[in-house]
Amino acid sequence: MKQEVNTVDSLFEFGVLQEIIPELPPFDLSHIRRMTNQVSIVQHATYSIPNYRHGYCLDDTARALLLTTLSTQAHPSCEFKDLAYTYLAYIHYMQRDCGRFRNLLSFDHQFLDEYGTEDSYGRTLWALGHFLRYTQDSELVFLAEEILHKALPHCVALKSVRAVSYTLLGLQHYHASNRSDDKILLYIKQLNYYLLDEYKGSHSPDWNWYEQILAYDNAVIPLAVLRSGILLKQESMITIGRQTAAFLEGLIFEKGYLSTIGNESWYVRGSKRSIFAQQPIEVPSTILMYKELFRLYGNSRYKQRMIQSLQWFFGKNELGIPLYDAVTKGCCDGLERFGLNLNQGAESSISFWQAYLYVCYNLED
Repeated sequence: MKQEVNTVDSLFEFGVLQEIIPELPPFDLSHIRRMTNQVSIVQHATYSIPNYRHGYCLDDTARALLLTTLSTQAHPSCEFKDLAYTYLAYIHYMQRDCGRFRNLLSFDHQFLDEYGTEDSYGRTLWALGHFLRYTQDSELVFLAEEILHKALPHCVALKSVRAVSYTLLGLQHYHASNRSDDKILLYIKQLNYYLLDEYKGSHSPDWNWYEQILAYDNAVIPLAVLRSGILLKQESMITIGRQTAAFLEGLIFEKGYLSTIGNESWYVRGSKRSIFAQQPIEVPSTILMYKELFRLYGNSRYKQRMIQSLQWFFGKNELGIPLYDAVTKGCCDGLERFGLNLNQGAESSISFWQAYLYVCYNLED
């Protein structure tokens, strides 16, 4: 631990990170490419082999587009442009005339739902907003912006705090680009006030949170509130974001290493939190939350938490078992009571490489 504390200020020097995490691999999206065909990225895998029975989903395609954009930021070239074309094409195909999206498509190209989940909508707007802020591929901008604007009016009907948070992150990125207009800021204000209302109706001195349950991808909510507070210059929002982040930290780092809320039954207020069925999706948003806190307060403890979060993939976790597979370049689907879930699906592998890029390349997101 002494070495980690002493080197934390050099977090984004890759050589220093390799001293802290000797297993840290070079950047390699070969498993992501293996999971991707001409339609999109396949949802699930059996071990490291794409499982075509489950087809495709908008959630994973949006995650994959975001990862592709990050990858291009880290390695500026045309290397990932083909992936961006593929993922944007799927998103476009799944958008209905009203602007909302379907989510699921079978391997034989049959629609499996009429409308997708709120989360899939929010993740798509996050990916599109991020893409429009950072892409250098001007020929892809027109379609991405058209999809976003067509979908945008539906954001005010969202009820899920996570979907609202995902959408906020996308609109914050879009607002930071040179393409947005005044209505984007109005949407940001409206969505952020929704989160604050949920917080006011839920929190108490012993439960500093936005709902009566901590479920999945929890860190994304204080992250969205922190960024909104910075954008809107509202100190009260920043305070709520910081305090709820601290509440979450007290749970997921109570053992000194990252142990996320398990999805067996989550953590309902007044009950016992789930330990197992921990999933990689939790890690990149946790890293982003601490990165935002570090930017605000400059406390090196937040950098330390980022490193510890990345180490979760390499065995600093509840079971002491690494999830990253150095042979396939993929990531196992989770920590279960019986051990590892050895399947290396899209969500898990994307989450690993997102977390990797956030720490090793200090990318904006």
